[in-house]
Amino acid sequence: MKLATFQVQTPVGPFDRFGIVLLAGGAAAVISQSRSGQGRVVDVNSACAAMLADRGHLTAEARARALAPPNLRSFVEIHETDQGLLQEILDWAVKHPDAKGTRGEQLFFELSDVTLRPPVTRVDIIRDFAAFEDHLQNTFGKMGIAIPEEWYEAPMAFKANPTMLYGHDDPVRWPAYTEKMDYELEIAAIIGREVQDIELDEAESAILGYTLLNDFSARDTQRGEMRNNTGPFKGKDFAWVLGPWIVTPDELGDPSNLAMQVVVNDEVWASSSPGAMKWSFPEMVAYTAQDERLNIGDVFGSGTVNQGCGFEIDRWIKEGDIVELEAEKIGVLRNKVLPRRGEKLAWQRQS
Repeated sequence: MKLATFQVQTPVGPFDRFGIVLLAGGAAAVISQSRSGQGRVVDVNSACAAMLADRGHLTAEARARALAPPNLRSFVEIHETDQGLLQEILDWAVKHPDAKGTRGEQLFFELSDVTLRPPVTRVDIIRDFAAFEDHLQNTFGKMGIAIPEEWYEAPMAFKANPTMLYGHDDPVRWPAYTEKMDYELEIAAIIGREVQDIELDEAESAILGYTLLNDFSARDTQRGEMRNNTGPFKGKDFAWVLGPWIVTPDELGDPSNLAMQVVVNDEVWASSSPGAMKWSFPEMVAYTAQDERLNIGDVFGSGTVNQGCGFEIDRWIKEGDIVELEAEKIGVLRNKVLPRRGEKLAWQRQS
């Protein structure tokens, strides 16, 4: 199942809604339909109310607000990773393609008519790991350093800025303070229930699903920050892109086996099948949850896949480029890089 947050325009302004995405062509067509915006999305809240009204409930709207709120995170806070109600709503909606909501609302929207938002629009914490040894060997080797021994002992991550979220087709501005902006092709797991002190064999059950993550980076700024041993700061925190939607684990399978590509201005820059992860997503979850609560909507980035960034292949994006990350079974995450805003801001005292 594909779960999305989409925005619709109304006479009183735009509204974000929670929906289930339907693509017509099967697994082989996911990337092409995602790229072209073919397909439909079912409004979960409106369809739930219509379904309940069809079954004779006089308080269908109130029941739907309680059972199926129009916000993805709010829905998951109630149902966690259980897809039972979602499947029930979807089955009813597909059998009633011409139905309207209790107030005449539209239940189905064409993907081409809506704006896709980050699947989860409010995230408490982004944790970005480094799960792919091949990528680290290539990038660390270019910097003349070795992978630390500690990397082989436990999953390591840095925490990122969850207030700078972007979605599919959102433009991302080139930061004024960098000359070396880069993309990163990653997979991300989204936490679907609050957990703490969870064993490895239960950790996968805490994952709602998977999405694409583009960890845009300011490489020249990042390098200076890393020399201070404090982790990334301005080198990373200007843009975190998630989308186009969340794919549930039962539909996706093993995320390390996905065929993936980076496409810039319609040219394939890199192809990758991530391959073996030194640290699996369940291991990341179980390790992190030791004496620490994981919240619904938390993002666990895989780290860059092999050949998944410009630094690794020595190709660099520029202002105006259109960057597309793609993965089979998930789809395409696309963003245009806008020109920097102009002169740098005066942030430093004058001596």
